[in-house]
Amino acid sequence: MYKYNFNSMSTIVQISISQELFANDLMPVYKLFSSIEDTCSRFKKDSELSRLNQQVGQEVNVSSDLYIILQEALKYYEETNGVFNPGILSAIENSGYTKSIEFIKGRELESSPRSTSDSSRNRPYQLNESTRTVTLQTRIDLGGIAKGWVIDRAADFLLKYGYGFINVGGDIRIFGRLPRPLNIGIEDPFDSTKMISSIQVSDGGVATSTSMKRRWKMNGRNKHHLIDAKSGEPSTSTILSSTVTAPTATEADVLAKVTLLMGEEDGKAFILSKKNNAVIINQGREIWRGGE
Repeated sequence: MYKYNFNSMSTIVQISISQELFANDLMPVYKLFSSIEDTCSRFKKDSELSRLNQQVGQEVNVSSDLYIILQEALKYYEETNGVFNPGILSAIENSGYTKSIEFIKGRELESSPRSTSDSSRNRPYQLNESTRTVTLQTRIDLGGIAKGWVIDRAADFLLKYGYGFINVGGDIRIFGRLPRPLNIGIEDPFDSTKMISSIQVSDGGVATSTSMKRRWKMNGRNKHHLIDAKSGEPSTSTILSSTVTAPTATEADVLAKVTLLMGEEDGKAFILSKKNNAVIINQGREIWRGGE
């Protein structure tokens, strides 16, 4: 397998593919990741999403890519009864996550004035299919679902060159027919240098959601990036790591997050109803496997 790496979305994009590629072959992939980051990053003040978040309550024309991602996000919001909720930007900023994770991870942050958030009470936005416009009800964050979406688009593009997979910060999408399944190690939530379990994937996507990696402190209290939309606070779920397979990286990313946010009883039932393969690790390091 030939391997190609580049930086995007505050992480490393790793491509493994059966055929050697050249700069011109990979350029559309580089441009795709750069374009979606420019479109959906909440940390770039001039991104399309940042501009949209300044126009809450107004009907706004958006680009085709952003509209499609908003459609996907709203579909999962409805399918999960709001457990997956893009409208948590004020809540996540209130918890201190106001800068890209490399600037706050593991640090003690000072509290700042809190923004009001009604993410749990309202649908986060309305879409108008005929005009391809969006009206926000609250400010939104599309980080995770945008990452899954761009991984899927890149995989679709690379398929014409051969088989392989893309790994972007642990979100993986396979393209083509692999000669053998991938055996993906799953980290111990308490010690990222150790593998505590694994999952095999032969096609589609796989993603892990964990509350143990993107962490910081504020007012002496531990905080993380996975927000319970009902409370507006970081989730208190006893699931610390949720790894889920799905046909696409987008769906895998959403389902892994939703499973963790639901907690052990509801999260396991959710996975069993979906019939997806999954590995769940709780705060006692107990491992539960579903769908196999």
